[in-house]
Amino acid sequence: MGGINKLPPFLLLLPVAAVFLACNVSKVLAAVITLNDKAKPKITIQVGSPGNQIDTVTFTVPNTTPGDGTPITGSNDITIGLTIRATAANPLTAFLTVDSATPLNNGHGNTIPAAKISWTTSGGDIPSGTFAGTSNQLLATYTSSVRVRDRLTFFFANDTVYDAGTYNGQVTYTWFVP
Repeated sequence: MGGINKLPPFLLLLPVAAVFLACNVSKVLAAVITLNDKAKPKITIQVGSPGNQIDTVTFTVPNTTPGDGTPITGSNDITIGLTIRATAANPLTAFLTVDSATPLNNGHGNTIPAAKISWTTSGGDIPSGTFAGTSNQLLATYTSSVRVRDRLTFFFANDTVYDAGTYNGQVTYTWFVP
């Protein structure tokens, strides 16, 4: 069977405190969520461009190199911004996690593990890494007050030959304070 012709774009959406990263959707929705209480603590998350700007990430595996081990870089970077602010009397600790337990699927029974996708970061505020293929991968812990802004560049490992096709998947980023 042939190799991957193209891995589709990622989608990032932000409902409440989660961000969805899905393949085969050509858009990324950026959003900002802010939570406040009487003591003035605040957490925010923003993924992608400000406002309602739509961003995409696409992997294109050349027909001549499927599975040869040459990583394929995504078409553009995604910026993630996190803020946690609290008073000194009521400090907060926040956690950034990702759920990548569900593999990418082409709809015909073939899958690619999410662990075949990794990222690097420009500033290192969010550590570079690889999706673990688990439901609660801890990426970072931050204490108040901190502002994190980092650009993530995604890579497809391209170290295995898969059946050609479009593979869909989803990972969920969550930024939370217990």
